[in-house]
Amino acid sequence: MRFCLLIALVLGALPVSVQAQALTHVRIDADNAPALAARLQAEGFDVLKASVRGGSFELIVSDEELALLTQRGYAPVTLAHSRPFRDIQAEWLAAGEDAPPGYPTLSQVLAELNARAAAYPTICRVVDLTATYNIPPTVEGRHLFAAKVSDNVAQDEDEPVFLLVGCHHARELVTPVIALEALSRLTSQYGSDPDITAAVNKYEIWIAPVWNPDGYEYVFNVNNMWRKNRHVFPTGVGVDQNRNYPFGWSGPCAGSTVVTSETYKGPSPASESETQTMIAWSDDRHFAKVVDYHSYGRVVVWGYGCKVHPFDTFLQSEAAALSSASGYGGNTDYAGTEGMHYQWQVALHASYAYLIETHTSFQPTYESAQAEARLVWPGVLWMLQRPVALLGRVTDAWNGVPVVAALSLAGVNFPNGEVNRSNGRFGRYHAFLPAGNYTAQFAATGYVARSFPVTVTPNSEQALDVVLTRRWPLGDLNCDGVVNNFDIDPFVLALTDPAGYRTRYPDCVWYNADCNNDGVVNNFDIDPFVKLLTP
Repeated sequence: MRFCLLIALVLGALPVSVQAQALTHVRIDADNAPALAARLQAEGFDVLKASVRGGSFELIVSDEELALLTQRGYAPVTLAHSRPFRDIQAEWLAAGEDAPPGYPTLSQVLAELNARAAAYPTICRVVDLTATYNIPPTVEGRHLFAAKVSDNVAQDEDEPVFLLVGCHHARELVTPVIALEALSRLTSQYGSDPDITAAVNKYEIWIAPVWNPDGYEYVFNVNNMWRKNRHVFPTGVGVDQNRNYPFGWSGPCAGSTVVTSETYKGPSPASESETQTMIAWSDDRHFAKVVDYHSYGRVVVWGYGCKVHPFDTFLQSEAAALSSASGYGGNTDYAGTEGMHYQWQVALHASYAYLIETHTSFQPTYESAQAEARLVWPGVLWMLQRPVALLGRVTDAWNGVPVVAALSLAGVNFPNGEVNRSNGRFGRYHAFLPAGNYTAQFAATGYVARSFPVTVTPNSEQALDVVLTRRWPLGDLNCDGVVNNFDIDPFVLALTDPAGYRTRYPDCVWYNADCNNDGVVNNFDIDPFVKLLTP
């Protein structure tokens, strides 16, 4: 193994001396290629899924993995050796094989975000997410940034929230180009393109072009095949950030437990600062829709790995529609692996979330990457325009403040610990449902649960604002939060004139006068009420 000095050029990172792991792109020819590829992937090998055909498949392997494959008699054919991407790009530009200026470096990506915010300050601003959520920076000292696009960008508006994120995997250089193209269109065409204008007015849109900044720099300066972040362990370097999310991390379809594997899932769920930042950000903003761009394969990935979602058929059909809108002909693929970002969003935020494998290689020419960004843009707009089957806010009947409430569907079983909740910022919730009739149930600690019939038709969007009444302390008949002498007159009114009580105290719970808990409000509640007054 060779040693190198990785000079961190942006965001104040310090130089770090680490062992540089050489990687090789290989092909294995075999009659049982799909089955063999699946077995090697289960072992933690970095199998390029889009390359799997009837008689061959491709992998990215370390020197140790290459030796192991050879020892097993698979006769891997070398296609390319890893090297700094900057050298590859320089060769393309010198030979006239690509359009200048070429792929942006990490510093240039951030500069482009800031340039957009400067040019369109009323609808775009750049946010330092690491600082906002007080999460430790990456292992090389970098922060994570995103651009917010909204019609009143300086305000914290009560709107559904959309996320576009790229480059969880460092080598997938196409994805930041796609993200920057989307940002360019959303800002420059706002006010002139009616569809874009409507989307920006309706949604709070976030774009994070590079979610693996350490790895991105490493790809440019050292190893163009690198996938993981740059977390240094005693036995190897890097965690696959798209195997580090808690949902499915411990299951049989999780990433590798071998540190040197390019699919190493990390020492614990959400062990990485990048993952922690995404979780904190998502818990705060409660994204309704998420598109997570990767490469390569030109396919929309849906579902879990080993787990079953009750709406799997619906998720697949939606993935096909998104694939068609993105120029990929309706091509979809079941995930087969867990611990991934978009799955966590689906399971823990009930988000309309998909992973899209773009292009046909990790690092096509920059000109080709730009063409891909233009190709998939209609898919971004399609997602923004896709109706939300059920959405609204949950608030407190007493003071109108947002309530964090659980949303469940009567008779629909989510067997994997999935959660759908309104968020604490505005009480906003969302549910993406196949066509059908449902009973939506809203429940929160300290509140009386409520249920509503809901009918969903294809492409329908129904707004339902829910007001929950507090379960005040037993005997608190005037709903001031305590049981005292001020409850005597309301108690008498509840005994003698229940309708009058409900009229005078519309936000209170009449049966709080049932102080002996026998199910009715009558004179037998008087003695227990007196005891509540004088415990």
